[in-house]
Amino acid sequence: MELRQIKAFATVATLGSFRVAANQLHITQPAVSLRVASLEEEIGAKLFNRDGAGVTLTPRGVEFLELAQRLLETASQMTRRGTVSASLPRIRIGVTPMIVSAWLTEILRMIQDQLADRTFELVVDTSRRLRPCLVEGKLDAVIMTGPSYTSGVRNIPLISYGSEWIVSRRLNVPDFMSLAEIAKFPLISYATDSGTYGDIEYAFREQEVWPVHLNCANSGEAILRFVEAGMGIGVINAGCLIGGVYSELLKIIKTDVELPRYEYFASYHLESGSDVGMIISDIAREVCRNLQRDNSGAARAETKEANGYAFSQAMFMRNVIK
Repeated sequence: MELRQIKAFATVATLGSFRVAANQLHITQPAVSLRVASLEEEIGAKLFNRDGAGVTLTPRGVEFLELAQRLLETASQMTRRGTVSASLPRIRIGVTPMIVSAWLTEILRMIQDQLADRTFELVVDTSRRLRPCLVEGKLDAVIMTGPSYTSGVRNIPLISYGSEWIVSRRLNVPDFMSLAEIAKFPLISYATDSGTYGDIEYAFREQEVWPVHLNCANSGEAILRFVEAGMGIGVINAGCLIGGVYSELLKIIKTDVELPRYEYFASYHLESGSDVGMIISDIAREVCRNLQRDNSGAARAETKEANGYAFSQAMFMRNVIK
């Protein structure tokens, strides 16, 4: 009897699915089935009932699950004490590009403090692509725009941001521009399957100025660098303009159409068989609370002079964070 057989059995029993267990274990579904079948053969008893309604434990399976969980916990303790040669368990986290630009480092710092015996694997992608990865068990927790409405997923609201039109000061454009005026410039925003790109396209179509020269990038940093170089006008999540990322080479343009705000959530699966997702989500919530608290204090800071006109970075932060 091997530990990997026991882990495969316990994972299927916890998640109720061979497919989801395979994703969780980073192996193929046939491999999971083979390990469970080998375990059943060694024990001499059937552990699962398999029918069209799903996977359920047999009475013998219920008994064995308790023993399997104790064995896995003992193995985990031995690994932490260094008596077993094994790699550290890995946390799989999915985030959107905005999180990377804004406050990802704070989350990772707290993860290192609270989960020091684990390594992390970071996946950066759009919310649309991250959401199914969470449901399928490929990620332990996801920080994204909007909640997941899948049964068994818990969503913790974090913070909301709007989107801003930004431009390099070297282009010397007015502080207010219509969409028709903006459409004369090369534009850049997030990936084509992002909510921001769709909202921009809809706004231009409503104003009957589509198509426009709209480029895209799956990186807030890339958008900022494009705009800072004076190559065009960008649309970026306001969260990317805080925490020292905002450059005095840029300015915000006001338009006759306001883009929507986006609510960010930390989401994890309640049936993942681990509390790691909940811990990461709680860390993200704490980081956002600290950010909002710091912002409330900064809003009372002294107004500074910047680029020849009165500019308060504190007031700017208050406007982009809600």
